[in-house]
Amino acid sequence: MMPWTSDRPVHAGPVVAVVGGGALLATSWVIVATTDHVSDLEARVFAAVNRLPGAAWPVVWVPMQLGSLVGSLAAVGVTWLVGRGRRLTLSALIASQTGYWAAKGVKRVVSRERPGMLLPEVVVRERASGLGYLSGHSAVAFGLASALAPSLPRSARTAAYAAAATVAFGRLYGGAHLPLDVAGGIGVGLLAGTFSRWAFGLGGVGVPPR
Repeated sequence: MMPWTSDRPVHAGPVVAVVGGGALLATSWVIVATTDHVSDLEARVFAAVNRLPGAAWPVVWVPMQLGSLVGSLAAVGVTWLVGRGRRLTLSALIASQTGYWAAKGVKRVVSRERPGMLLPEVVVRERASGLGYLSGHSAVAFGLASALAPSLPRSARTAAYAAAATVAFGRLYGGAHLPLDVAGGIGVGLLAGTFSRWAFGLGGVGVPPR
């Protein structure tokens, strides 16, 4: 059995995740939907990450696959094999699938292009098709992290969110998404993961799943 922690439940965390996720999604969506160009600030942030030396790409690419459909299903499978927690496994599955399909739905509504269509001199390391806003990889990765992390040992909670952050970073670094695309994806993921835990009756930090 996975060594679940015995800390007392912390109830503020899910509330912070919902408020923060909702704010990221709403703010990024409003900005993207009401402007027809990429702001100078967003372009500068994107360029600062996208134009980093390419040597780290193979290292970033591997954990970035957690945000893909196949990678997320593999993570759900590992959750079941290691933890044997039915509710936690289902929560992770629903969170990742919600993030994946919600991102596809938002893309069709907002219709923002990929960075290569909106900015000059984009370094494209990841050949992504379709529309940009919002980042499905980020939504899936943060959905998994927010569904799993509260039930993990303390050290593993940090690792879960670090892996999700690597996915989000990789989408900028690879030239697949702009910063607001990633922010919207993170927002969807936090909401999906937190609500999926509530749906399956999972408690706060340190509460072992069944």
